[in-house]
Amino acid sequence: MNLTIEENSALRRKLTIEVEPDEIKRELDKTYNELRRGVVLKGFRPGHAPRHLLEKFFGDQVRSEVIQKLVKEYTEKALEEKNLKPIVEPEIVTDETNLPDILKFTAVFDLKPDIVIKDYEGLKVPEHTVEITEKDVDEALENLRARQASLKKVEGRDTVEEGDVAVVTLEGFENDKPLSETKGENRLLEISKKTLAHGLDELLIGAKVGADNRKTKTYAADYDQKDLAGKTIEWRASVKEIYKRELPPLDDDFAKDQGDIQNLAELRERVRKDLVEHAQSEADSRARQGLLEMVLDRNQIEVPESLITREHRALESELDSTLRQGGLNNEDIAERIKGMQEELKTRAHKRASSGLVLDALAEQEKVEISDDELAERIGAIMRQAGTKNRERFSEFYTHEENREGLRSTMRREKVLDQLLTRAKGGVAETSEAPQPA
Repeated sequence: MNLTIEENSALRRKLTIEVEPDEIKRELDKTYNELRRGVVLKGFRPGHAPRHLLEKFFGDQVRSEVIQKLVKEYTEKALEEKNLKPIVEPEIVTDETNLPDILKFTAVFDLKPDIVIKDYEGLKVPEHTVEITEKDVDEALENLRARQASLKKVEGRDTVEEGDVAVVTLEGFENDKPLSETKGENRLLEISKKTLAHGLDELLIGAKVGADNRKTKTYAADYDQKDLAGKTIEWRASVKEIYKRELPPLDDDFAKDQGDIQNLAELRERVRKDLVEHAQSEADSRARQGLLEMVLDRNQIEVPESLITREHRALESELDSTLRQGGLNNEDIAERIKGMQEELKTRAHKRASSGLVLDALAEQEKVEISDDELAERIGAIMRQAGTKNRERFSEFYTHEENREGLRSTMRREKVLDQLLTRAKGGVAETSEAPQPA
């Protein structure tokens, strides 16, 4: 192996590797021999197909496999020989591939920076007092009732009112031509401005059961829904049935239906306790973020470009998934992501630097996650996943790299928890954000 190393920056390295022809030939011979044992060609006994026929029918496949294998093998060998540890998998570019004579490629990567975290010992966070009022408890109980409401068909009224739930067939037309992406048959819709998009509440509030209800609406050129932007749409709706949400009475029987609870007073106390725990959790989360911001401000570090790129791609993937769940089409998703590139790059840099700082801090503080702690977290994830997704998560965490990824996340959480524990009860401030010591 011929190997050269270029230092493009303090962290970036470029390895140029040329594999010796003898090594290429050895791997080609080995691969063809393995192929011969498993392939059957007409006119030849199993295991006796001649090499020239194997090359004719399988040459491209074999060359691709050999290149892939040699690139991986010699990249790992070069990194080990030079004691180099990339922070992200190297980017491989093949320069020359003319097997069996030439295989030359480059591996570009960044090293993990050596980071020593300073000025974090004296950080303080104000004591946060959680206050839950009777009004908060009342609202939570009403939300609980709403989630368990039943639908009762409206009798003696054929006009839709705000707050109703109606069975509706709905479609938009432009110049009398239907927009197929807007059609929805016998959809169960809650009729309110808050729940209906595109101003459809104006069409449906006051609509008659069985009638041809129509409403024309013009949308601005920059309207969020690209299929409607700049268009004048006639919406047509046919209401089949009207329902009202019927809330269960807030009494002892309702309380007993919520689990191991005996009466309404006990349910109120349970709800109050849950609200306090949730509010405290949110306050702690804000405090952790504030502490992390302070550590980052006091420790400016160089972030490897490849790490930022990886986080950028991860953020794009997360955003893509969120937008798909929101019902956007591929074109709208691509346009939305394109318009957010600067924001995503900033967030990627922040996420990458946060991870590096927390990893360095965990090393300094000797924070570790035991196998038992990891198993407990995976068990909790499996329980929350439910029957539908349990098998998928189970398979995911059989892979060591996924288990180690979770271990790394837990390690970062743990070191932030330690910072928060030390910082609590420090300098009292009216703000909820941590203050410099």
